[in-house]
Amino acid sequence: MVQIFLNVKTFLTSPFTLFDKVKDRVLFTAGMFLFCILFLWLFVPFNISEWIVYTSPIRELKISGLGLVGGLIIVISQYIQTLFFTGRKMKVYHCLEGFMFDVLFVTIPLSILYSVPANTYLTEFWQTFKLVFLLLTLWYLIGLTFLVVVQLKNEKDNILSAQLFNKPVASTEQVTICDENGQLRFSLRPQDILFFESADNYVIVYFRKGQRVGKEMVRTSLKAIESEFSSYNCIRCHRSFIVNMQNISSIKKDGRSYEIAIQGTLFVIPISRSYVKAIKEILAT
Repeated sequence: MVQIFLNVKTFLTSPFTLFDKVKDRVLFTAGMFLFCILFLWLFVPFNISEWIVYTSPIRELKISGLGLVGGLIIVISQYIQTLFFTGRKMKVYHCLEGFMFDVLFVTIPLSILYSVPANTYLTEFWQTFKLVFLLLTLWYLIGLTFLVVVQLKNEKDNILSAQLFNKPVASTEQVTICDENGQLRFSLRPQDILFFESADNYVIVYFRKGQRVGKEMVRTSLKAIESEFSSYNCIRCHRSFIVNMQNISSIKKDGRSYEIAIQGTLFVIPISRSYVKAIKEILAT
């Protein structure tokens, strides 16, 4: 039971990269807007014709009007979330919070616009909530799946051959990772190290753990990690990241910046402009 809880916690706190780019968030929002309108208009789901009593100011538009208003509210909701998460690293639980924010942000105004005077507001809210929750759940499943497919497809573009990263590794079966006091925290094989991420006074170590990605937090500095693990093909690419060259699947140019894709995962690591030249020189040797 404890292991299940830890696995769920690890999943919820793992990075969520599908909305890292504003254009992907815009694509997701546009798809949700169109999906809500077309789905309501074409399929008339959940006995919605019986549920809606057209007492709102836009009652002449009927179901199309409901979809249009709901779609516009969703656009506003997603815009607020975009502003909130700009410059922040999203985790999986942030996506779940965003989903519930969408549901509530849409439910509240619609339960007011399409209300029946004979019903209490709680009754209207609950009926609207059920409809919105089911509709947005369906879109999130479709939309996020689509973004995953797009992201995986994009990884195939502008790829530098993985053979470029096959540099010799120090002949050691296990490497130890210690904290700032020199105390052993854990050990692992060099080839299992994915990348290191700075987190205030700690460093998060991401590594392969069977078929999953594990992570451990160690109280140390990224500078110390860089010095200790440079002989294991681990290079600095950003002020907050060190990557293992063995586990880089591709380096992709995105506009004026570069990104590193970690082999077998959805992790995307940025390359700071100040490190681009150094990484190019390493690849050229």
